[in-house]
Amino acid sequence: MFADSLGKAETYAYRAFMLSNDSTVERGTLALLCYIYYREGKQEQLQLLTQTVSSETYINMMDVQWQVEQRKANHDRYLYAITIILLLLVSGIVCYWYIHRMRTFATLYRQRTESVRYELLHREATLTKSAVLPIDEAKQGIDVLFAIINDQNISQMGKQEEQAALKTLPLVDETLSSLLTKVSSPLTPKETFFCIMEYYGKNDKQKARSFCCSEQAIRSTKSRLAKKIDIAILRSE
Repeated sequence: MFADSLGKAETYAYRAFMLSNDSTVERGTLALLCYIYYREGKQEQLQLLTQTVSSETYINMMDVQWQVEQRKANHDRYLYAITIILLLLVSGIVCYWYIHRMRTFATLYRQRTESVRYELLHREATLTKSAVLPIDEAKQGIDVLFAIINDQNISQMGKQEEQAALKTLPLVDETLSSLLTKVSSPLTPKETFFCIMEYYGKNDKQKARSFCCSEQAIRSTKSRLAKKIDIAILRSE
């Protein structure tokens, strides 16, 4: 009856009634049969059977009914409790998975945010540094050209100042910059400065004062320079 197999329960109860030799067992099986007929909806069999049973058997039948209903109720409560526990367990697992997933996403988001932030700062620093270097070189080049044109002391200037001046020349005087590219062999820093002086009309005395040397040394430099570039084109410009 508990497993809703009333047909089997009826068979077993009928056999128990037929084989019983004890009045107590007989009353119990009759009460059980009454309840089974009631559950199966067999009103005719139930009516016939209830007419033959005593009041004590009827009480037993009600007791059986109560016990079965109680077992069924307990079974339902047990299933309900198991279902609730399973639902809570599944809900807990889902909540744990969701929280873990959200924490993982949050960690990945922070890592990616920090990575992008670091990359942006690195690029910004690189661009700033790249922008500062040309500005510094241009300033140094202008300072070198200013010193040459104004007959200042350039005796301590060397390769670094020469390169700065050459990088700045295209912005200041494109013609002079173009002429200096026509040399047959590389110029020394002193020779480059000499060409710039020659281009801006400086005489040997002015050159000697800027280089802090004698005019004879200037003429020697001019002689060596003539093998690399036609000095006359500097004057003609």
